[in-house]
Amino acid sequence: MITHIRFLVDDLARDVAFYRDIMLLKQVVDVPGVYAELDAGAVRLAFYRRDLMSEVLGEACGTRGGDDVVLALRVRSVDEEAARLAAKGILLTRPPHDQEAWHQRVAHLRDASGRLVEIWTPLARPAQ
Repeated sequence: MITHIRFLVDDLARDVAFYRDIMLLKQVVDVPGVYAELDAGAVRLAFYRRDLMSEVLGEACGTRGGDDVVLALRVRSVDEEAARLAAKGILLTRPPHDQEAWHQRVAHLRDASGRLVEIWTPLARPAQ
């Protein structure tokens, strides 16, 4: 299920302002200077700093075409899906790992044209 289209940006404030103030999409998540989400109906438009995504991947983003957007796909199990993809010969850019700050388990790969694809599932949140 497609949940987010995440744009990797160098100027977060500028890009968020365009979609929020000009396109009139409602901002539903704001992590100042880091990440934002806007409600676009069936999916969310998300904006994340390119340099931070480079840290997540362990490689520079922006050095090849397709590094300005991430298609985020929610799956039942990141580990099972990663194993299924590996069995089909798909190389993961980054194997399954927890992104604690995101409350997600994620893995990354590239599609046939080199665009980033993220598979994810939520992590269990600690009881409060």
